[in-house]
Amino acid sequence: MNTNYVVFGVKRLIFLLALVVSNITWADVTIKSRVGDLEFTSGYPTEATAQKLYDELDFQRAVQAYLWAMPFVSYAAATDATLAKGANNHTVVIQPNSAEQQQLILTGNQDTVYLSGVLDLRDGPVVIELPTGLLGTMNNLWQEPLTDLGGPFSPEQNRGGRFLVLPPDYDQPLPRMHYHHVEADTNFVLFYVRAVGQSRDDWPKLAERMRQWKQYPLDKANNPPETIFIDITGKEHDTLIPKGLEYFELLARYISLNPPREQDMAMLGMLETLGIARDRKFDPDQRMKTILADAAEVGRAMAKTVGWRSRSSREKLYFAPDKRQWKWLFVLDNPWFRTSDYLVIDERTRFSYEAIGTADAMVLQVPGQGSAYIGAYQDSNGEWLSGEHHYTVRLPGNIPASMFWSLTVYDNETRSQIQNELGRPLVGDVHGAVANEDGSFDLHFSPTLPDGVNKLNWVQTRPGEGWFVYLRLYGPGQAFFDQKWLPGDLKKVY
Repeated sequence: MNTNYVVFGVKRLIFLLALVVSNITWADVTIKSRVGDLEFTSGYPTEATAQKLYDELDFQRAVQAYLWAMPFVSYAAATDATLAKGANNHTVVIQPNSAEQQQLILTGNQDTVYLSGVLDLRDGPVVIELPTGLLGTMNNLWQEPLTDLGGPFSPEQNRGGRFLVLPPDYDQPLPRMHYHHVEADTNFVLFYVRAVGQSRDDWPKLAERMRQWKQYPLDKANNPPETIFIDITGKEHDTLIPKGLEYFELLARYISLNPPREQDMAMLGMLETLGIARDRKFDPDQRMKTILADAAEVGRAMAKTVGWRSRSSREKLYFAPDKRQWKWLFVLDNPWFRTSDYLVIDERTRFSYEAIGTADAMVLQVPGQGSAYIGAYQDSNGEWLSGEHHYTVRLPGNIPASMFWSLTVYDNETRSQIQNELGRPLVGDVHGAVANEDGSFDLHFSPTLPDGVNKLNWVQTRPGEGWFVYLRLYGPGQAFFDQKWLPGDLKKVY
């Protein structure tokens, strides 16, 4: 008998036996996993296993959708709140007394007067006539800048001008009159502009300048309606991201109201499996409601963790290289949170949980132009800031800000200005902060006014409530970008 033939036959038999053993091993199996035991019969999932995995799949998709959609949902909430105040294509909201502390606006401030609004482009283009001397931005619903409004990075170069805001995929003839064209990719766009003064005494005249703003539909350009200004001074204004199931209800409504974008298709596909799709009623059953509500809680907790215990490298995240606690609000040089290869998803989440609205002026490092933001969340010992303690911080003299500087304190739950008896959640030159003899500033944060401290250099905090602080520099100088001027850390006194 041929020996090779025998060897081949034995090897083949061993191979066939291995297949049989393998089938016996894997046909009926229980897999141990982080979601529990997963049982398979003849290689197929049991009914109980399938249900368990679909519950987990829907939950995982919902959590990731929560994080991905956060800028969109945040602006959807702001859109709803602004429309509820009466804003429309010829009506805007004005805050001549700046953003007041009872108004829940992510990282708003009391340094400038504000004008804001929403454009609904479903009925066609809208015209904006921008006065000179304002600074602001216009964003799509994804908080991506469509154009700066005023300032050095605006197409009108701070000279004032006429903007024509076009709906997504607009293909109709354009008017012959000169406009700065803005092409939107969502049906709703939001804008806000500010007017900057040297002190609060300037606010009345700045508000009058803002009232030169004009806004109307293009089809009424020959006889435009008068622009209406809704003053929300003394009123509540809640623009915060909703919690729980309401988050997904708001997401579903605005997904249905806006065209899909090519870059969003993968995540829109995940949303569809959760019952959220354009032109579809969102009507989840009780199982899905429970999953989505749980996902919103976990997503919110993840957003807090990504924001406040960031995994970004220290070199990117921290403003100073010498172990100080101040962190950049943006770690990229663009407000789209994109590189040439990917979306920087964690930094996008970090920003949109804590703040709102983006602009080129917020990230382009041009001395004397735009704005710069850094935040502190921990004291010099790395402990989280909390309202029952007294902290002090020193800002060296010659603060590099040609327009204004300020330190604004925010409640870490609402990410809005803290509410205190002073009605003033910040210190800065607009609010009369008093310098030391050498030009430096010693600033204080505590529940009660410390002995010997000027009230204008103090922010009142609330015991038991966590907070963080933004340092704003408008017209930041070269010394800031070169890190030749560095703010001190917040030091706990008691």
